[in-house]
Amino acid sequence: MEFRGIAPSLVTFNILINCFCHLGQINSAFSVLGNILKRGYEPNTITLNTLIRGLCLKGKEGKVEESKIVLVVMMKQGVKPNVVTYNTLMDGYCLINEVSKAKDLFNTMEKRGVTHDVHSYNIMINGLCKNKMVDEAMILYKEMDRKNMIANKLTYSCLIDGLCKSGRISCAWELVDKMHNVGQPADVITYTSLIDTLCKNHHLDEAIALFKKIKDHGIEPNVYTYTVLVDGLCKGGRLKNAQDVFQVLFTRGCHLNVYTYNVMIDGLCKEGFFDEALALLSKMEDNGCIPNAVTYDIIICALFKKDENDKAEKLLREMIARGLL
Repeated sequence: MEFRGIAPSLVTFNILINCFCHLGQINSAFSVLGNILKRGYEPNTITLNTLIRGLCLKGKEGKVEESKIVLVVMMKQGVKPNVVTYNTLMDGYCLINEVSKAKDLFNTMEKRGVTHDVHSYNIMINGLCKNKMVDEAMILYKEMDRKNMIANKLTYSCLIDGLCKSGRISCAWELVDKMHNVGQPADVITYTSLIDTLCKNHHLDEAIALFKKIKDHGIEPNVYTYTVLVDGLCKGGRLKNAQDVFQVLFTRGCHLNVYTYNVMIDGLCKEGFFDEALALLSKMEDNGCIPNAVTYDIIICALFKKDENDKAEKLLREMIARGLL
């Protein structure tokens, strides 16, 4: 640009900062900021938000703290943070499990004249639920209602997942009904959380019934939904049902990941079906899925427990040869 006599504008520099941040080249992004200041431009809220997002992107503790310093310095320069600034910082803190610091920022916003949006609430609700603070998340949800703020699918999904993980399945079902009533029917992510909870609470028939019900309603289960059900059935002693569900994945030509294979292999090993587990190990490689250390560990430990030492040692050598040990 400059070779052609075109002076880059602040917009151009902001785009450059954004590119460097997405590439993880934070130092280069700050070099561009230095260039902005050297040319006499005044950084704006977009500059601030872009740098903060770049620092928070990786979810590293030190970088998130640096982003807070950037906020303070920029505010002293007269740059006004907006809702995007605070949301990005809160999300950064939640990523490193510093929910109390995210809460402090959330509470600071309105004191500084910045109004929360749905995304602000979703960030906090998600962070609280992931840290098993579901009651506090529910308080924020009710606060949204009082403010006539419409919760979206993400709000409900985070709350339902949090309620499920805390064993409060009846409360989760109430929210599923609420979603339906407000015209935001639950999606596959929400139903997967419910299936997972039903399995973990040994309600396997209900889990299977819900799995069939969502398919009948046109909601296509994803690989994770199938994996959750297979895992629940294996752990509930219903290997045959688990194998049937697993077989459906093959029939439909789904691309299975190593975690799904590991779940099925673990179920087979726990029931003493070592030949079937070894056949599945071979099959996963044929299908382009490379076994990991966990795959080998499951089979080797099971073989040693059953005094199948020769087979276990053979796999152990194979594992070492692959650099997995």
